[in-house]
Parts: sequence; C-alpha cells; structure tokens
Amino acid sequence: MKILHATAEYFPYIKMGGLSDMLASLSKEQSQKHQVSVTLPLITGLKEKPDFTGKTFPAIAQDPARTNPVLEILQDSCFREAKLGSLKLYFFDSPLFRDLETIYGNSDEHFRFAVYSYAAFYLSQILEVDVFHSHDWHTAMACVLQKYSPSGKPSVFTIHNLAYQGDHPLWMTGFLKEAPFFLHPEFLLHEGKTNYMKAGLLSADQITTVSPGYRKETLQDANGFGLSEALRRRKEDYTGIINGIDPEEWNPANDIRIFERFDAKTNKEGKLKNKIELYKEIGRPLVDPTRPLVGIIGRLTYQKGYSLFLKSFAERKHLSHYYIFEGAGEKDLENSLFHLSHTEQDRIYFYKGYSEELARKIEAASDFFLMPSLFEPCGLNQLYSHAYGTIPIVSRVGGLKDTVEESSQNKHYTGIVFEPNDPSSLGYALERAETLYKDKIKFYEVRENIMKKDWSWKNRMGEYETVYEKAISKHA
Repeated sequence: MKILHATAEYFPYIKMGGLSDMLASLSKEQSQKHQVSVTLPLITGLKEKPDFTGKTFPAIAQDPARTNPVLEILQDSCFREAKLGSLKLYFFDSPLFRDLETIYGNSDEHFRFAVYSYAAFYLSQILEVDVFHSHDWHTAMACVLQKYSPSGKPSVFTIHNLAYQGDHPLWMTGFLKEAPFFLHPEFLLHEGKTNYMKAGLLSADQITTVSPGYRKETLQDANGFGLSEALRRRKEDYTGIINGIDPEEWNPANDIRIFERFDAKTNKEGKLKNKIELYKEIGRPLVDPTRPLVGIIGRLTYQKGYSLFLKSFAERKHLSHYYIFEGAGEKDLENSLFHLSHTEQDRIYFYKGYSEELARKIEAASDFFLMPSLFEPCGLNQLYSHAYGTIPIVSRVGGLKDTVEESSQNKHYTGIVFEPNDPSSLGYALERAETLYKDKIKFYEVRENIMKKDWSWKNRMGEYETVYEKAISKHA
C-alpha cells in the first residue's frame, strides 16, 4: 500500500508537540510493510538537516494562462525529496515557509496552511498513492480537495487535539473560491468562521483520533469544542487508536542522552545514578537521594492542568517529593513556577523552555511522572515513562485512562490515577505515590513490570490498515 502522510510537524525536524513524535514512530513502523512517504514544510528552523536526494517535484501544474497570488506562490514552490531510513520525505520548499524559525505562531496561518494543503493534495497525485493521511487542521483542506476532485485519493483525517481547529473569519478565506481550490467557504463555516478542522472531519473518508477514550469524549458536547455534532454524524467512520512509541528511540538501555543506561533488571541502580547526576547538572543540592523525584514536562497551557499542581504542592508540602519541571507557555504559570523555584529551592526546580536532552534525563531520573491534564487526546509521556521505569501519575481523561491503571494487583498496576480538575484528588494521588514509594517491594515490582510494557506500533498496525481499507472502499 502506498501511503502519504501530510503534517506540520515531524521528528526530528520540526517538533512542537506529540504529533511530531507520534507520526515519526507510526510512519517508521508502517514503512516496514508499506511504501510510506511524509510531507512537511521546509522552514529555516529545522532541528536537523535533511538527507536530500536532489530530486524535486512541482507543487502545481504549470498554467501560465491564469494567475493569482496562490498560483504564483505554488509555481514558485516545490517539494524536495529526502531519505530517512526506508521513508521518503517531501519538504515543501515555498516562500510561505522558507524564512520561518518556528512552524506555529506566524501571521496568515490560514493562508499558509491552505496553500500547503493544496500542494500536499497535488503531491498525492504525483506519487499516485493509495491513501492520503492528513494530521490535524493544518493539512485538513487537502481532505476537502481529495473528496471533491475527480482525481482525489482516499483520505484519512486524524484529530490529534480538537481544541485547535484552524478557525478564521470568513472574509480572510475568500481566496478559497478561486483557483486552484474552487471551493465555497460557506461549506466550511462553523459558528460564523471558516473552520479547517471541521472541513477535514466532514470530508475525509475515515476519521481517527489517538485513543478510544478521547474518541468517546469528543462525541459528547461538553468535550467536543463545538464539533461533537459533526463527529456524531460521522460516528461510524470515526475510530480511536491508541498511540504507540518507537521502542528503539525510547529505550533507557541504549539511550546515549542519559547519564547511566539501564534496563528492567538494573533499574534501581541506574535510575538512582541518573537522579544524582541530574541534580549535579542543574546545580541544585540533592539533600536526600532516597526521596522520590517527580518529573513534569509539558507546554504551560490550560489543557495541561498545571495550576492544579501549584495548588496541590502548596497543600501537600509535608510530602517528601522533589519536583523537576520543564516547560514554557502561559506567563502566569511561568512566573508562579519561577517563584517556587526560588522560594522552594530544596524542593522544586523549573527549567523554562524545552530541551530534548533534558527531557530524556528527567524521564531517566524520576521515580514518578505527573500529568494533571484537564483533557488529553492520548499523551505520550506516560508511555515514555513506562519505558524508563517512571511510574505515571495521571488524571482520568482521554488516552491517559486508556493506558494507565491503578490496580490492586501489582502485575496490572501501571500508575496512579486521579480525577481531573480536582486539586484534592491530585493531592491524594501524590500521597499514594509516597505510600507506594515507601513500600519498596511493591514499588520495585511495579517499576520492573511497567518497563516490560509493549507500547510499540506493531500492535496497532492492523487497526490502521483496517481504517485505510475502509477509506479506500468508501472513496470508491
């Protein structure tokens, strides 16, 4: 099967969130069996230099008989082919993206990503793919083109986070009426705005999201961000598939970024060594290395629920936990964490920003990993935590409740679960973490068990293949 993924992010080149890691590991696994390609924008701020083959492909057919701003940009753009293992990558080299340091937060995103979506649609024609797989609102307009073009390909649209929909005032999207789109923006309207996410989920032959739990939540008005009714109309074409991870990439036994490598059998000594060395690196004294360390990594946004952590920390200062926090985002949260990092220097350390190397070291050093999300489509850090023997403490939402179980049986115990948006429930979860940590027999049994969990994609390949087959059948 020939598959083309269209995305705004792809690890290791552009990483802003879980989409980047998820698609990199999914496409790598798929490429073992299928002919898989990925398209993403070419920006100045790429984290790694691609291995370009020298081949280029047009972003639109040459048509000098007509002109408009979109056509001119597409004719001045192309796809540059690169190799990554058995994958082919197609970087969209365009004046819309070339000079960008970061993929998000730029002006005219409604225009940039619509033009990129057309180019991705055109690339699917050139490559003659069997399935076109679009990820989130940035490439959703390609699914509309696949549906209404006579040469359109079967399409799958994956919702990674329904909170971000690419909605824009109608007057800004008049260009969609013209060549090469020839669309009626009124069809894309939602609550008075052109909504790219809605366009994708109404147009794609099949829809997926990244966990069964999040699928169920988004079908309910309270959690659907205004699109639950549209999703209910597509309920039979809507599938939840839990994310996987790359077991080669996320393996403490061969991770060169951490201080001390370890496996399930050597986790006790290995994680203690990583804890001690991490505190040396951040320049903080580790008063008692036998006390539990809680790692926290994430974007400082409302969704992630970190304000709950601040309340619980203040209410549970008697607990023996240390905390290391890595993230950036909302200024109020940044300021609160900076304040705590200075007034509670022996308890909490805050690093503003994101460093892949530091994130690995935190995972390797921590005894627990906290994810207090108010909603979470799937989450990957709880899966990374399992791989590194770090017991997750998570709220009962979306993919977190699908992947973490607080069981009375040690062999099924994979973490601590609390109720979302409830500081008292989170506080009690932190208390249970301390109780578990003190019970060394159970603690090390649980740690060894979670390191043996298989979250690789191979267990979910069949689910995606079924979705692709349904898309091909429906499109026909």
